[in-house]
Amino acid sequence: MATVLIENLTKIYPPTATYPHRVQALGGVNMSVTGNVFVAVLGPSGSGKTTLLNIVAGVETPTSGSVRAVHNGVPAQVGYVFQEPRLLPWRTVLNNMLYVQDRKSDRSRREAEFYLTMVGLNEVAHLYPSQLSAGMQQRVGIARAFLVNPDLLLMDEPFSHMDALTGRSLREYLQRVWLHTRKTALFVTHDVSEAVELADRILMLRPGGVVFDDIPIDLPRPRNPDDPAVRAVERDVLRRFDSMEAAVRFGAQAQ
Repeated sequence: MATVLIENLTKIYPPTATYPHRVQALGGVNMSVTGNVFVAVLGPSGSGKTTLLNIVAGVETPTSGSVRAVHNGVPAQVGYVFQEPRLLPWRTVLNNMLYVQDRKSDRSRREAEFYLTMVGLNEVAHLYPSQLSAGMQQRVGIARAFLVNPDLLLMDEPFSHMDALTGRSLREYLQRVWLHTRKTALFVTHDVSEAVELADRILMLRPGGVVFDDIPIDLPRPRNPDDPAVRAVERDVLRRFDSMEAAVRFGAQAQ
């Protein structure tokens, strides 16, 4: 469990040879996340979602403002699920898992096998990434992120390259593992359905990285996307998302 405190976070990219203008990726974001919660960061392209995640992870530095991710007063250990699984092609599924652990430890092997079972892959632990489908590879990536027992789990649109059926299956597996661990999680997405199905809270960003809305999602788990209650919340969030996009268009026209 981790606590993430973000205060007046701004990120501006300077002009480059290919783009001679400054780009504001984040514009004064304030938020706090604490406890066993799953937070979705929802927004269209250009809203700074990935930049926010990278700054929390320590991969990028902000232009101004601050980010603290701590667990019991010390820097939080972070697990990361990328858009692509980033598996080592010369290692088996199991050895890709054990690469982030002590490979000689029987306990590490048992834990790796446990998480592979949680995502339905223990029977293919001996195979290589090239022998798996894209969805199966991403399930390995999810299991590997949980295996390191992070205080904070960061996920950057991990299902964005999947077809609808594969994405739905992956969300079910992610829910299963998250319900077992209850890790503090930040999940970046542009998909309203994903956000509602997975999150306890949705932070909606508009282009330019400005917070437009902060929406609590009070639905029982596990969630079925076909449940009428889930669909009703999804419609409400989609209405807010459309309102945000309309406000952005109106602002652009006014300028």
